[in-house]
Amino acid sequence: MSQVINTSPPIVEVYNPRTGELLYSFSEITEQDVDKMYETAQKAFEKISAMTVRERLEELDKIKQYLIKNREEIAKFITKETGKCLTDALILELFPSVDQIDYYQKYAEKILKDQKVPTPLLLMGKKSKIVYEPLGVILIISPWNYPFHLSFVPFVCAFVAGNSAIIKPSRFTPLKGLYEKIIEESGFMKGALQIAYASRKTANLLIEKRPAKIHFTGSVEVGRTIMRQASQYLIPVELELGGKDPMIVFEDVNLERTVNGAIWGSFTNCGQTCTSVERIFVHEKIYDEFVKLMVEKIKKLRTLANTPNPSDEAELDVGCMTADFQIEEIESQIKEAKERGCEILCGGAREGKSHAFPPTIVTKVGRDYRIQYHETFGPVVTVTPFKTEEEAIKMANDSPYGLSASVWSADLKRAERVARKIVTGNVSINNVLATQANSALPFGGIKDSGFGRYRGAQGLYAFSNIKSILIDRQWGRLEAYWYPYSRQKFNLFSGVFECVFRRGLLSLLKTAWLGLKLEVLSWKHRL
Repeated sequence: MSQVINTSPPIVEVYNPRTGELLYSFSEITEQDVDKMYETAQKAFEKISAMTVRERLEELDKIKQYLIKNREEIAKFITKETGKCLTDALILELFPSVDQIDYYQKYAEKILKDQKVPTPLLLMGKKSKIVYEPLGVILIISPWNYPFHLSFVPFVCAFVAGNSAIIKPSRFTPLKGLYEKIIEESGFMKGALQIAYASRKTANLLIEKRPAKIHFTGSVEVGRTIMRQASQYLIPVELELGGKDPMIVFEDVNLERTVNGAIWGSFTNCGQTCTSVERIFVHEKIYDEFVKLMVEKIKKLRTLANTPNPSDEAELDVGCMTADFQIEEIESQIKEAKERGCEILCGGAREGKSHAFPPTIVTKVGRDYRIQYHETFGPVVTVTPFKTEEEAIKMANDSPYGLSASVWSADLKRAERVARKIVTGNVSINNVLATQANSALPFGGIKDSGFGRYRGAQGLYAFSNIKSILIDRQWGRLEAYWYPYSRQKFNLFSGVFECVFRRGLLSLLKTAWLGLKLEVLSWKHRL
């Protein structure tokens, strides 16, 4: 009896993490789907790359106006799949997405304008410039924690620079149908942005088709996997990976403001932010007072743990965790912390199998504890005292990650001094996650937090072929460094070498004189 082999694509199911309700299911893309998507994207790229920067910005304005008009509806759509509170969806997903377009509408033409650069004396008569050209089809692989913001903003950067894009969203929060609806109802150009609904395995097909560049946001482990696959084809990759962000608090801060900042930075989006505050280092003089006030204020937060059915979604402070595996990672870290003598001052456990994990503070933590060293990615923060500035910097840098940080002090000179010594890609002074609120600032990390930058001017250069052009006239002059070589020419070049890099009028005149002699010699002894 022959066996029937099921060749149909796998089915992906998407659930509401708050209720466990099955929202919808869909079949993954096939290889034929991928081929068609790249064909469409390439045709769109030919159109986009021929557009002026202003024309691209006018096209993006259609989406900008749509997002502004339909912001609450879209925020609710995002909330259903992520479990985050409505306010987080509005101010952390949608607002920065619109703001990025707004920033480029003001500055992108200047950023991408041909740039004249100096030409050295020995290349007199020539002109030099840098031009920024599109790359092609960009593959954006986005995460589940900010499914709209962390897919849309890289697309904005890529599109303004002249590229088309394919987004591969997380199977946990694919937001299926949202982008398609935005494109259709806003009138945005077809083919410029496509969504490939797939799991990690099927996503390999997208890389095999050799996009011009890959922009990935997600875990370190998956980032390494993508980089290995991309390296086979020399596809450039930008990796926005995890974080274990430190917050350093000195003894001269306004305690009320600083504690409120610490709470929001630690628990916004239920701590599922790569730049969440995960480690707080507080000067020993105010440590006890800081911790006491933080615990008191956390108890006032309206969470799904203490308000499971809020009458008004906009009144909720902290939503729930999105993925089961991430909750299990948190529980594993807390279990080890307890076994090793740490104190849990609040929170620490969910009720049953609920995704509503309460805001948690852990103290008396050693440097080698997983909860202090590895990314937690949930509503859990450790608080540790320090004595000196040097000790605080050392503890902040004692991490494999380098994504973001914050420094709090009334002494701004000290705060900036410390900020410069923290090994990271972003630092906020007397604020938290604030660098991400400025669309002019590039975003990205170092160490295990990845490499590359997007947003700001760098975000456009990241998706551009940065081309150098040197322009010479079509005339009879021969270059002195062309063939044939001779001992006489060598000696003249040696003399130029000696004086061209020195400062002063005499050296300049000598360089010009030797250059003239080389010109005459080159013409006299030409091939």
